[in-house]
Amino acid sequence: MVDIGVRRPARRVVAVVVAAALLGLLAFAVDALDGLAGLVATAVVSSGVAWGTAALVAGWTATSRRTAVIGATTLLVAATVVYYLLILVVSRRWSGGTLVDGSSADGYALRSLAVTTLAWLLISVVAGPIMGLLGQITRTAPVRSAALAAGAACGLLSGQGWQDITAAPSWLLRMIGAPDVVFVRGVGVADLIEIIVPLAVLLWLATVQRLWRAWPILLAAVIATATLSALCWHVLRTTANQLG
Repeated sequence: MVDIGVRRPARRVVAVVVAAALLGLLAFAVDALDGLAGLVATAVVSSGVAWGTAALVAGWTATSRRTAVIGATTLLVAATVVYYLLILVVSRRWSGGTLVDGSSADGYALRSLAVTTLAWLLISVVAGPIMGLLGQITRTAPVRSAALAAGAACGLLSGQGWQDITAAPSWLLRMIGAPDVVFVRGVGVADLIEIIVPLAVLLWLATVQRLWRAWPILLAAVIATATLSALCWHVLRTTANQLG
């Protein structure tokens, strides 16, 4: 007879591996989409919101803080590896370019791919434990602490959306007469998704865990962490543009 205590961790490992593979595969698949569909699909399955929510759920379902940290971090790291391996081996979009002198640019492209992969792996190692712990605390801690964790999770998840809106709001693109109307609409929809999804996650957590009586803590945590998250995304994108 198989010990249930052994079987449950094994099932959890399988669930994390499957979820990581799905995240990586979906993110890779939506890269092939263009226009409105591509922008919306990216926001849904290949954004900080999507992957952060997956890590949060991994932590929320964990049986302890240790397994929450390990599970969420493993999920993000494995998904990142799957995604970039698919780019390296399957799409090979890094290959085929040429330099000004006519020589192959593959070496530079591979180096850029390696740097990008390393950067996202580092982000996964930082974000995984944070989201995993927030998810686990939301489920197991007293109401005030759980409300603080849920609000912080929502703020962190929505930071990318708020940064997108402030950096290039769709209404501003329309005012300056952006030629691609579909693109402008896609930007607006994607921005909304990146904000609505975290709010929906907060609504779910607050309802399931009965956190509404601590709503001032929820609100304060959302505002503070959303601001911090938006600033972090701004720094990340500015750094990436400079490196690129």
